[in-house]
Amino acid sequence: MIQTKLQTPEYWESGFSLSDADLEQIYNYLLDKETPPTAAELARVVIDSRIKQEVAEFKRLLANHTIYQPQRSYQVGEEVVFPAMKMAQGTVREIRKGYNPESGSFSVIRVDIKGKIREFAADYKTSHTLNANNGESLADDVANNADLIRTSHISTVTSRIEDSLRAREDFIKVDDHWFVKSLLVDVNIGHLHLTEAILEMADGGPLTTNEILPQLELDPAASADAQTFSLTYHLHQDDRFDQVSPAGKPVWFLGRMEPEAVRITPERLVYQPLAYNRSVLTPQQIALEQELDDEWSDLPALAPTPPIILALAYPHRWAGTLPINAKTRGLFDLKRSPRQRVTLIDDQTNETIAGWVVGEGRYVYGLADWYKENSIPVGGFLHLQAGPEPGTILIGYDRRRPQREWVRLATMKDNRINFELQRRAIPCGYDDLLIVGTDAVTAIDTHARRVTANRMPLATLLAEVFPSLAGLSPQNTVHAKTLYSAINMLRRLPPGPIFAELTQQPAFIPVGDHYWQYGGAVGTNQE
Repeated sequence: MIQTKLQTPEYWESGFSLSDADLEQIYNYLLDKETPPTAAELARVVIDSRIKQEVAEFKRLLANHTIYQPQRSYQVGEEVVFPAMKMAQGTVREIRKGYNPESGSFSVIRVDIKGKIREFAADYKTSHTLNANNGESLADDVANNADLIRTSHISTVTSRIEDSLRAREDFIKVDDHWFVKSLLVDVNIGHLHLTEAILEMADGGPLTTNEILPQLELDPAASADAQTFSLTYHLHQDDRFDQVSPAGKPVWFLGRMEPEAVRITPERLVYQPLAYNRSVLTPQQIALEQELDDEWSDLPALAPTPPIILALAYPHRWAGTLPINAKTRGLFDLKRSPRQRVTLIDDQTNETIAGWVVGEGRYVYGLADWYKENSIPVGGFLHLQAGPEPGTILIGYDRRRPQREWVRLATMKDNRINFELQRRAIPCGYDDLLIVGTDAVTAIDTHARRVTANRMPLATLLAEVFPSLAGLSPQNTVHAKTLYSAINMLRRLPPGPIFAELTQQPAFIPVGDHYWQYGGAVGTNQE
């Protein structure tokens, strides 16, 4: 089957790049539409333009050349086009007779193609596939298969267009749409000040671009789409405004009126990276690290398989947040904007909660009241899954009749944290190795600030929490999970450095199954 170059994968997948003619076509399209298109829309424009050019080229060739078919007769000096040779053009220089016992007599034409003489059969009456194609049928074939060409190659062309336009200063992109800077509607500092006032009157937001626009009185001669794009572009450039929609059209919030825990990471969630020797971790410790799935462990993101189950850590119970970790990361489009407003929905009561995704801090804020109302403890199991609409997350827990359980509660004694067992009503499933709590939140917070101010070494912290935790067990042992949970009451750390410190400090003795005993004084290198 003879194919034109546009019908071959090589043309689009490896040989395609945006030409000056393509750019002119894009400019003309934008000037005509005055509507910012997506790169995929521009790809269709470019592909259609290339197809039209190819059809026009065929027609030009047909007007001055003969399409080669073996059954034809030719004259010396005749211009011939060869579709099977990527539309190569040549001039007939000689004609001689030929003979084949199976086919009988025919002619042989000698054709000059770019200075090289090639020989072809002519007056060949035996059936041949090349006789089925002429220039008109090839042109019609390209035109009729335009949809197939677009479908097959639009992804590649879209990607190449994105790369080309991104490298040009005269094109700008907002979300998934492109526009030319010279077509932007004038949005001045006065418009931006007025937008700030509008959002302030709306308690900070959220408001869509289209809800803000009518109050700004931009150039009425410009299209509504151009006005929307232009305002959106300028709001993105101004630090006063946050685009907080997790999906769909932009939605704006006034940054200074966002909750404090969205603007500033809550102190118990602040992670100061701690260098450690990861090579000392055993395969079992790495497996436990993956099980705990701390957001600062930097584990590879996992495809969200509903429901996502996680155990609530102390820092997140304290701050009223959820971790954005390997399991939950797939629920959010973190590249869209640094702060996003989502709706959390209790999967049993349908209560809606305004949540905030803080990508840089790796947490979702807004659950403090929900945790308190439902008495969710540290170590309590939560389950999450994507909601029915973009930007919604279903959240729940293993509801059950409250049962009085023995739990570890922290107190302060002689400026040191101390743990004891007390019975508390627990209304959900929980990880017994992670559960810790306290009635002395203020005192624990004060000590945590002292730990930070004095840059207390991790080994010293482990030595502080270990004795009282070990005293709660007849074997005087503490599980690594429990140590991780207890340490995080005072300093935000993922499991890796904690496990490494346990392994490297001779004072901590492994007794199997992630349980440890404390054997004496530890080193106190400053961290």
